[in-house]
Amino acid sequence: MVKRSRFLNMMGPVPFSLHLEGLNWGEPGTPTFARLAELISREIRRGRLRPGDRLPGTRPLAAELGLGRNTVVAAYAELVAEGWISTRAAGGSFVSAALPEPKTRRFAKPAAPAAVASTPGFEFEQRSVERTPEPPAMLALHAGVPDLRAFPTVALARAYRRALRGSGRATLDYTTPFGNARLRAALASMVSATRALAVDAERILITHGSQMALDLLARTLIRPGDQVAVEELGYQPAWDALRNAGAKLRFFPVDKQGFAVEALERAIAAGERLRAVYLSPHHQYPTTASLSVARRLRLLELAAKQRMIVIEDDYDHEFHYDGRPLASLAGADRAGVVVYVGTLAKILAPGLRLGFVAAPRALIETLAAARMSVDRHGDSVIEQAVAELIEEGELLRHARRMRRSYHARRDAFAELLTRHLGGALHFDVPAGGMAFWARAAADIDTERWLERARRRGVAFATGKSYIAPELGAKKAREYGQCLRLCFARYNESELSTAVKRMASALTAGK
Repeated sequence: MVKRSRFLNMMGPVPFSLHLEGLNWGEPGTPTFARLAELISREIRRGRLRPGDRLPGTRPLAAELGLGRNTVVAAYAELVAEGWISTRAAGGSFVSAALPEPKTRRFAKPAAPAAVASTPGFEFEQRSVERTPEPPAMLALHAGVPDLRAFPTVALARAYRRALRGSGRATLDYTTPFGNARLRAALASMVSATRALAVDAERILITHGSQMALDLLARTLIRPGDQVAVEELGYQPAWDALRNAGAKLRFFPVDKQGFAVEALERAIAAGERLRAVYLSPHHQYPTTASLSVARRLRLLELAAKQRMIVIEDDYDHEFHYDGRPLASLAGADRAGVVVYVGTLAKILAPGLRLGFVAAPRALIETLAAARMSVDRHGDSVIEQAVAELIEEGELLRHARRMRRSYHARRDAFAELLTRHLGGALHFDVPAGGMAFWARAAADIDTERWLERARRRGVAFATGKSYIAPELGAKKAREYGQCLRLCFARYNESELSTAVKRMASALTAGK
């Protein structure tokens, strides 16, 4: 701690006193010179130091404060750089005549949102998004996210530091919209080995998450009025991207063998013209069903014959527990009709915002050009750091660890649901994925059950969250009896608590 300064006496006629009570120069986190610079600039902002006032020399001020002279020199240099003070050769340091403006000037009060929306020629369709995150204490079984407590933080931090130090300013400069070259090469090697995709770095585009990939694909491949086949239960943000590009969605059923390719075939035979198919064949979202081999082959045959684009969303490939996972559609594609979308959100963390597209080079070039209009490039530093994790095998080691952990959690969750909710829920244990798809007994009001469960600290989602409004009330009632229950995020003890809370909420409604 530093006692009250005699700064006033050192500065001659300057009419103010600088107080330093409560400042701990040894406090970690902020350099001492920066704290001193902030203190002096604060006095300038308060008007106790006025433009033209002379500051004490660095030597006497250092002696007065008990600091090294270099610290004071650095503080003055920081103040000069920010525009608070100026120096004169052999003349000393002075408060600048033209001070930095601390606040942006306001010339007019902002218009009310309603007034803007109603201005002629300025009309727009108002939309909103959910802004309130779940409370930390809520056990959110609707959230299909990995257990972030197991994230390899130390390994990524080391790789991040090396990325900054190794390439210096290059990783902080403008770069290519294709993504970091090192990460593209690492991903190409990884998906070739683990997902049977025959790709090289030139056929990979890195994106800010899979949602950007889907948006770019929709804007590039879909024309207004095109019909796009999608799963009747599915990922609504992907549907939004397609709709925003002008697509008309055509919904097809999903069963235990995944997307109903037979229904698609009948629609085509009846004369329907479909531009593309968007689906999640590995673990269908949200039901986790895997598209059967027979349906995969038939879909590829249809797409090749009709020259129909297939957008394959493979969001959690690594987490398959029973038997060998099926190869990706893109890996079996010989006609060049499949575009593959992947993500590292489930392997690592959604907050890294790393997705990718694997496609022919001509399409990758076009997607990169489309990206330039909204996002010139990604986070080069984090991309290079993750590339190192892949190259050193850390990412796949982490994936193997989490697969074993999630496998155990899946089995424990199945036992818990059977023990506490066996009469209320019917489900098949999923072969892969991060969630269960269950159906509640017909006499259960799932919406009221959900409300009571939330009050007890556990949240889940009904099937109504995964259908489009245009499917109507009948489908909403049908799928409203279904529940999506995600298990990967929580350990066995937390899952036990969640299921008991669900059971308590159900019992309370009877």
